[in-house]
Parts: sequence; structure tokens; C-alpha cells
Amino acid sequence: MQISGTTDGTTTDADGKFSISVPEGKSLYISCLGYESQTIEVGTRTQIDIVLAEDSQMLEMATVIGYGSGSKIGTTIGSAATVSEQTIENRPTANVADALQGKVAGLQVYTDSGEPSASSSIRLHSAGSISADTAPLIVLDGVPVSTSVFTTLNSNDIESITTLKDASATSIYGSRAANGVIYIATKRGKRNEEINVTARAQYGISQPATNRYEVMNSSEVAMYQLQNGLIDKLRYDQIIASGINTNWRDYYYKSAAPVFQADLSITGGSEKTAYYISGSYMDKEGTAPGSSLTRYSFRTNLDISARNWLRFGANLALSFDERSTAQSTSNSVYNAAFMSLLSLPYDSPYNEDGSEKEMISGYYNPNYMIKNHPSKTKNLQINGSAYVQITPIRNLNIKSVFGTFAYASWSEAYELPTYAGSIGNGTVTRGHQNGGTFTITNTIDYNFDFNDPDHKLYLLAGQEGIRADELSFSAQRSGQIRNELMTLSTGVGIPQVADSKSSYVFNSWFARAEYSFKNRYVFDASVRRDVSSRFGKNNRAGIFYAFGAMWNLKQENWLIYNNVISDLSLKVSYGTQGNAAISNYAHLSHLATTPYGDEIGLYNASEGNEDLGWETQRLLTVAASIQFIDRISVDLEFYNRLSDDLLMDVPVSATTGYVTEARNVGAMLNRGIDVTVNADLYRDKNWYVGVNATFNYNKNKMTRLFNGLTEYALSGRGACWAVGHDFCEFYLPVYAGVNPETGAPQWETVDPETGEKGITEDFNQATEQFTGKTYMAPFTGGFGLNASWKGISLSADFSWNAGKSLVNNALIFLENPGYASTFNRSKRLLRAWTKPGDQTDIPAFGYMTQMDTSILEDASFMRLKNLTLSYDFPSELIRKSGFLSGVRIYFVGRNLLTVTKFTGYDPEVDSNVSLGDYPNTREFVGGVQFTF
Repeated sequence: MQISGTTDGTTTDADGKFSISVPEGKSLYISCLGYESQTIEVGTRTQIDIVLAEDSQMLEMATVIGYGSGSKIGTTIGSAATVSEQTIENRPTANVADALQGKVAGLQVYTDSGEPSASSSIRLHSAGSISADTAPLIVLDGVPVSTSVFTTLNSNDIESITTLKDASATSIYGSRAANGVIYIATKRGKRNEEINVTARAQYGISQPATNRYEVMNSSEVAMYQLQNGLIDKLRYDQIIASGINTNWRDYYYKSAAPVFQADLSITGGSEKTAYYISGSYMDKEGTAPGSSLTRYSFRTNLDISARNWLRFGANLALSFDERSTAQSTSNSVYNAAFMSLLSLPYDSPYNEDGSEKEMISGYYNPNYMIKNHPSKTKNLQINGSAYVQITPIRNLNIKSVFGTFAYASWSEAYELPTYAGSIGNGTVTRGHQNGGTFTITNTIDYNFDFNDPDHKLYLLAGQEGIRADELSFSAQRSGQIRNELMTLSTGVGIPQVADSKSSYVFNSWFARAEYSFKNRYVFDASVRRDVSSRFGKNNRAGIFYAFGAMWNLKQENWLIYNNVISDLSLKVSYGTQGNAAISNYAHLSHLATTPYGDEIGLYNASEGNEDLGWETQRLLTVAASIQFIDRISVDLEFYNRLSDDLLMDVPVSATTGYVTEARNVGAMLNRGIDVTVNADLYRDKNWYVGVNATFNYNKNKMTRLFNGLTEYALSGRGACWAVGHDFCEFYLPVYAGVNPETGAPQWETVDPETGEKGITEDFNQATEQFTGKTYMAPFTGGFGLNASWKGISLSADFSWNAGKSLVNNALIFLENPGYASTFNRSKRLLRAWTKPGDQTDIPAFGYMTQMDTSILEDASFMRLKNLTLSYDFPSELIRKSGFLSGVRIYFVGRNLLTVTKFTGYDPEVDSNVSLGDYPNTREFVGGVQFTF
């Protein structure tokens, strides 16, 4: 309890009773962890009964910081950015992570494929490792899961997604928090809440989002081939006379692939029980041939307060999907994305009788290939947890949580006997994979109840054990003669089989302390000891720690009455985290088998390294949060993250009998700033207009390599690790244009001793050098608008990055004259050099396109990621029905606009090279929601 405009206050006793003297004209501000705060006008009353409503979001935020029952001050220091359900729900994609793009400063989310079942790559503050995984730890309702969970979740089940960024927030997770933590909280019921039933249905279409490749039409490519002696005049005349000018993109890709989703959820609670139950069905057809996803999901969350001292509950989610994927997503003549560029436009996809051709431009039609090579995968995933919490004495909580993330997958692929490339000789491949991660966590925490309300102290201690197991099996057999009899048993010969199994174990102990004085000065500290089976016996254990402090300046007497600055706080934290995201047995010396005639031979495949240990990170974060006139908030964060003892496969002398050895070597620095701005531009009874923006700048630099080296070039990968450079900087020959007299391409040379630059027309003499361009964007962010008027709401979310580069590998084929007689050409070749004096960047016919900076393109982009327009019918009108409490209609658009200079399919590719990728999709969806 606090008297408004002052620092005077009190707390209630165990029964909620309190006594305080409130001056006339002053109001009383009441707050309690897990409940919505209230401001009460006291007036002349001498007794007030106050009932606070549960704040489910605050309850989640209280526990998101780590473990135990949580405390409100624990959420104060840690850097935690939350994306609410309004941003996530009703998205026309199976991948929930896609909604996070541009919403959290410093969080890079890329969905680089239009495949309905595609997942996203996720990084926080660039990459903190070279060889180990760089994805954040994903926690679902307190249980660690894999990033694949994002494609199995129903977006309408999610309450919030919170990204934990600094050491104060993440170090309690120790070994798994090196890349940050993403905490997903699903929806829960509330006690003493009436039953609410919500039904949704939405339908829409999807199409390729972008295609900036410009290829020649029939007359252009025919003239190009004629001029360069690839066809004669007779063939040219035949092409022109045919009038055929096929748009292969329209042939291969659907412009209105349907997507449908239906959901039903029930939520409510009694005096002691709260529940949430939901079911969902999604059917989404891909834009590429043979691509689709059908998904069923079910969730139930149950919380029970059996006694004042006993609480327990369970969360259970089941997801089953069946997916088919495109034939190929690389540079392959069987890839529709690839062949939609290269197929000759004067070739028709249809025979004279209207049937589809088996061969296109001399290669099998990708549509024909997918029909004769059908494949599908069925996936079952279970996410669940159960907990019990007892409070034997006031403020002491003992809690145990058991969680599991289990899956099973069945795959089947066929080459039918009717396939022209293997008539009467089919092939069947079947596979099965299953595994699970099992977690048990035990915690004890205590909130000290001092007689002096100015002091608050929270202590936590706990233990956690994690075990993961995986088993996979596959078999292949050929010789099937009928499409109707495609089983392993109908083949001939000895089946080819493969199987594997693996497991790992973590065991951890941790503790945390949080102290607050007058809610003005807050301090926390945490420590965790992890032991991992992935490391050698000499370095299996790692200890991680963090310290944090916050100064709430708004509580100072000289600022508390300031009406312009409504909130101001400064934060600082420092701590360490570990990275163990490597293969399970890298530290072991192990045997492998190899065929030797009719026998099996054994050989030592790995030397092993019992000194292999933790990759560690040291993270310093300094932050400031300020709010003006209760309408504009700005969060600023500076971070400095040093990754040390990097886990790498270091090359070793071939005389050892090995190629590489897993070691802890090298160091890397990431330094940058995060900015988040939210502003309520206008609000009254009917209107609301608000804007938001995020910004991140990150500078990556290698600070140490291995064996005393300062540079290590990765042959054939266009990369070089070097001290002082970004680890993902492109390292390529620099294209120097075309010799205007000869039409020959030119490249830069650099004298290794003097550094003097020259020019050569021999690519083999060109010098590979640093380009200053990276495939991880140094600048990222997003911005958005939210507006409403009465029942009409509009939201628009944009994401962007700047400084990202990408090798457009398709140009190797589109601009290489060696393929000119077989494939279509890029329109860029129409400005190729033809005579002395021509000024152009396209060399004369006959020169090959090389892997150099000529195909390194700016892949910066800005995208209208989401546009939502909705209307809620007036409640007084809806309630007249007697059974409805709300009706909403809405329209959602995804990837409606993309602005980029990249000439390929999609700049969102999260790699250093674009290889015939499945184009991302643009969606248009309409839906309706009924609440009963």
C-alpha cells in the first residue's frame, strides 16, 4: 500500500488487513505480485474492502526469470522483452516464430522458405559461436524444448513470448543460456471465472512473395542464341513463328494455394481450479509442387489449489502433422524454383494432347518428378509438464516439476516403377525416428517477511536433471514392379539399412538471491553449476554466475513529483553463461566401420579429447528505461559479450591419421546497442493510436584463433576467420569489371608483401580478400502502428535489416554462357560486351561467371510482415442473442510488401549463399471469431 505522490506506505498482514493514515485528497495505490494494481480514492471512508483481480501475465512474468515461485523484483533487473498474444494470434503460418521478426530489439528471426512446414533460424545479438549452435534456449511453460516446437504450436494458444537477453535474466539457466532464452507461456484459465468458449475459423490463399530475377523472353533468348552461334536462322524463325512464350514461374508455382485453420478453446475456473482446453486443425498447401502440411493439435492446461498449502497442475500438448515437401530446394534440375528460371521460354510444358511433358529443356519436368517420387512424413510431438508446490509455512515454497518433450517421426519415399528413368524398378525408403528430453526440477524458495516493508529479500535454491535420448532407423529396397505394391517386402536383393542412437545428460544445481530496498535499489545474484556428458572427464563441470543492480530513480524524492518523467530506472548486470550445443560424443575416441570386400572392418574414427570443455561467455549489459507523461517509453541497452574457449574442429596434421580434433580455442566479441520505443500518440474513450519501433546495432569481431594463427581461410566457402574481422565476412576475389577493349572479365590482385593492388584477367591469379560485407546484418529492427476506433482495429508490423549480403548462386547458371544452349539467360546478358569500347560490367560471350564479388549482392530488406484489420461487433448488440458474448471478423496479410535490392527469390535466406531456395510466401487470410 502506498499513498499516491509520496513514498509513505505499508503492507498487509497474513490475512490481508492493513492500517494507514491517508491525507485528505490523496489516493491509495495497491499492488500485489500476481494481481492487477489498483488506485483507490479514499475520501472520507475509514474502512475499505479491496479485491484485486488476478494478473495472469504478471504471474508468468514472475516465473519467467527462472525457477521457483518467482518474485516481482526478479523481473525488474533482467532484460526481458515480451511479445503479447495480440501480435501472435491468427497468423496464417504454421511457424509461430515468424511473428517475432522485428518485434524484439536484437533478436534476428529469419524464415527463408515458403515450405508450409519450414522453421525459422533465430539468433540473439548475432552469433556467439563458430561451430556450436547459436539458437537461444526455448522454454515452453518451464520445460526446455527444441526450436521445432514453433511449427507444432497453435499460435492462438500462446499468451506471450518473452526473450531474456542479459546475464541477470539468463544465467540461472546456466549451460543452456549462452545464446539467450525464449520463454513461451501458453494461455491458462483463471479461478472464479465463468466458462468462455471461443471458436475461430479462417481461410486464405498464399503465393510467392517476391521474384526479382529478370530472365529473357522467347524472342530475346532466341536472338541471343542466334547471335552467339548456338542456333541457326531456321531454328530462330521456328521459335518466333511458334508464338510460345512460357512463364515458367506461373506454371510451377500456385498463385492461390489455399490455407485453412479452425480452432476451439474453452477456459474458466472455479474457486480452486483453473483450466484451459483447446483444439486446432490447420491445412496448408504449398505454392511449390508436392508441398503441403496438415496439422492437428490439442492442449490442456490445469491448475488446482487443493489447499492453502498445496497447489498442483499439469500442461499437456499433443501435435500430429503430415507433411510433404518439395522435391528439391537446392541448385538442381529437379527444383521448381531453379527450373522456373532456367527453362527455355519457347518450350511448352504441354504435349499436343494437353498432357504434361515428362521432359522440359532436356531434363525431367519437376512436376513429373514429384509425381513419380512421392514422399511424406508424419510427426507426433508431445510437450507436457506436471508440478506440485507445497507451502508448509508462510512464504516458503517447495516445488517439483517434471517435463517432457517427446517426438516420433515416420517417413516414406518412393521412386515408382512407372518413372521413365527406372522403368519396372521401383525403390522404397522408410524411416523412423523417435526421442525425448526429460527434465525434473526441484526448487525451494523463501520470501522474507521483514517487519520493515522497505526491505524485501528472496532466496531460491534448486536442482535440475535433464536426459535426452534419440533413436533412428531407415531401410531401402529396390526392384518393385507395380505402383500398387510399393513395400519393402515386394523388392528384391538385400535391403540397405541404417540406424543410430544417442543420448546426453545434464545435472545442475543453482541458487539465486534478490534484494530490494524501498523498491528504489534492487540487487540480484545467481550461480549455477552444470555437469554435461558432452564434455571430457577433465572439464565436464562448469560454474556460471551473474550479478545485477537496478536504481529506480523515479522513487527518489527529487523526481517522484515530476509529471513529465513518469518512470526512470538504470540497470547493470554482468555474468557468465555456457554453451554445450555440440554433438554428444565429440570428446570420445570412438570406432567406426567400413566395408572391406565381403567383410566389415573397424577403424579409429576420432582421437577424442578428454580436456574438451565448456564454451563460455561473459556478458555485460548497461540499460536505461524512461517513460514520459505515461505515453512514451524508451528502453536503451548496451551489451558487451565475449565468447571464449570456442568449440571448434581444429585441423591437425594428417600424419596423426585424423583430419580435425575438437578443441576449446579462439575467442569472439559481440558488442552493440538495443533500442525499443513505444508511444501512445492519441487515446480517448473511442480512439487509440500508438507506434512502436525496435533497433539493434551489433559489431562482431574475432579476437583469437588457434595455434597462434591470425587468419584461417575456409577453402571453397568464401570465408576466412581472421583476428579483427567479423567471422561471417565474405572473403572472395574482387571483380574489377570488364576490359573495354577485349571484353574480358578482370579481377584484383594484391601483392602479399607490399599490399599493392593490380588487375588480372586470369581468375586463378586473382587474390581472395576481405570484402567488408557480411551475411549477418549489423543493423536490424522493426516498427509498427496500432490504431483503433470503437470496434475497428488496425495493426501493421514492419521488419527490416541493413548491411546483409548474400551470394546469389543462381547467377552462376543464369549468366554462364556455358549453359546458354540449354537454359534461359538473365536479361543482364543483353548488355554484354560485344565490341571494343563498350562500357559494361557483363563480359563478352564465352567467359564463365565465377565465384567472386560480381554475384555478391546487397540483401538488406524491409518487409511488411503483418497487416491486421479487425472489427468487434458492439457487445450490447451481441449479448442480445443470449448465448454470444463477442463476434470479431478480421483480415490478416503476411509479407505483403518487400523492398530490397537483392535480385534473387528472397533476401531473407539465412546463409552466406542462396541456392535455389523455395520462395517465401505472401498470404491473404480472412477469419471470424465467436465467443460464447
